Amino acid sequence: MLNGSFAASLEQHHFKVYLQPKICLADGCACGAEALVRWQHPERGLICPDKFISLFEKNGNICRLDLYVFEEVCKLLRRRMDSGQLLFPISVNLSRQHFQDPDFLNTYEALARRYGILRGIIELELTEAVFFDDRAIENVKREIRRMHEMGFSCFLDDFGSGFSSLGLLMEFDIDTIKLDRRLTKNLSNQKARCDMVQRYIYSKPLPIPAFEEWIPQQNKLP
Repeated sequence: MLNGSFAASLEQHHFKVYLQPKICLADGCACGAEALVRWQHPERGLICPDKFISLFEKNGNICRLDLYVFEEVCKLLRRRMDSGQLLFPISVNLSRQHFQDPDFLNTYEALARRYGILRGIIELELTEAVFFDDRAIENVKREIRRMHEMGFSCFLDDFGSGFSSLGLLMEFDIDTIKLDRRLTKNLSNQKARCDMVQRYIYSKPLPIPAFEEWIPQQNKLP
């Protein structure tokens, strides 16, 4: 059972962080990345997130996994800072389950401080699902304000895949919106205007070492 091996896999770092680049349309250079997770299971091999994310959403393990990915991103950014390498914003997914804990952001802030992460370099990525519970709206607004106070940017994933409206977004201090691909099929249409893209046509999600090799080539860095 996947549930039974979760704790051991987390402790033994069987969960691997992959990065999918975000490309600036103005110059074609990578201008950020999204942190994704794959499970290198000792018995089942590489497991993609669609096989375990929904399971962990149901049993609460998703919060521990999100925090694990966040710390791995902090480690990466700290290493690049120490070696003088190019820094780029990285977005890290937050399950809506986190919002049931009024203190969850304190843990994230403490980790960012421990690694000395620069303000604004980590984006906390939410999904439309956080807006679907009317009772939680005020709590989400408050937590987004706290994210900014702590130095995190706030990123809304896949806007347009559900039922959120632009009117609703006006109430929230979101820094960046990722449009659902149905809204961007025809990028030549002025109504589908955007600044960055994140698609397989540019790059699939890459393990961290492969991503770090890819970045200088894509951005033509020495």
